Amino acid sequence: MIEHRKFGEIADPKLRREAWIESATPLYRTDIDADVVVGNDAFIRNYNLGTCILGACIAPQMRSERSLEQISRQSLDHISFRVFLSGTSDLQVDGRSFELKPGDLQVLDMSQWMRSNSHGSKPVIHLIAPRRLFEKRLGDLSAFHGSALRPDASPLTRLMTDHMRSLAACIDAADEGQRTALTAATVSMVNAVLTKPGDGPYERDTLLGVAMRRFIEDDLRSFDLGIEKLCARFAISRTRLYALFEADGGVASYIRDRRLARAMRILAGLEAGDRRRVSSVGYACGFETEKMFSRAFKRKYGVNPSGVDAGYRPQARLEYGTTLMSWINAL
Repeated sequence: MIEHRKFGEIADPKLRREAWIESATPLYRTDIDADVVVGNDAFIRNYNLGTCILGACIAPQMRSERSLEQISRQSLDHISFRVFLSGTSDLQVDGRSFELKPGDLQVLDMSQWMRSNSHGSKPVIHLIAPRRLFEKRLGDLSAFHGSALRPDASPLTRLMTDHMRSLAACIDAADEGQRTALTAATVSMVNAVLTKPGDGPYERDTLLGVAMRRFIEDDLRSFDLGIEKLCARFAISRTRLYALFEADGGVASYIRDRRLARAMRILAGLEAGDRRRVSSVGYACGFETEKMFSRAFKRKYGVNPSGVDAGYRPQARLEYGTTLMSWINAL
């Protein structure tokens, strides 16, 4: 568990407000009006559950944004679920606006822009999980971005929100084995909530897709990682392989993006790797030549690999922020 500062121990209200803003920086750019008091009861805690991050906080009235700069720099492929226990919030995503009320389950795609404006101090519980944990039959999860699922709209939604409240209340007392079981149950429950009525439970292709993505992540530095290797390793046809990665723009595109995301983390100093030469980073991420790596990197991020340094890390990130991002990227 990461305890993000003990705000009640900061006597100066201005310093307490600045500390909160710094604490939120790893995931969101935050702004709090000068006349807003961050209470002594404010807190942020995050728990590493192995395949998910569970977080809880009491947040002040504030404005927060997941900026395009953060999205580009972090390359997170994760979905966040938030339950507001009190207070209200206005959310903007892709030209759409949503009003969030107490008990709503909010779905956020962390690879997309969002801006929110909360009204009043509020307790919030959130769950962050990698996209690969969700079943293929759910389709493109980016379509859920910004959705507010009302607890009275479905018994499953109410079950999910009640479960997240209970999970946050009991997680401190759970041992490692219990946390593993709770995580598996939570992911299954989220898949159930997002399933349209009439959809089947689990698909064999879903489990295969998860296994293949894990294999790709572990094998990114191999030059021969590609269609032939995956077909041979998992004993499937090219047609089936293409279908499994169709939503990702194709298997070659998926592998390239995962390699570039790892390279960005290494270049920015957020992941272990040889930072001395651009070519060494490219080789470590599976690119056969420096030219091929630099061209692909600039096409995706708009900057040459040699131009990436620690300045691409979130500003004013504290040590716990780096740890949190490390947890999320390792899910």
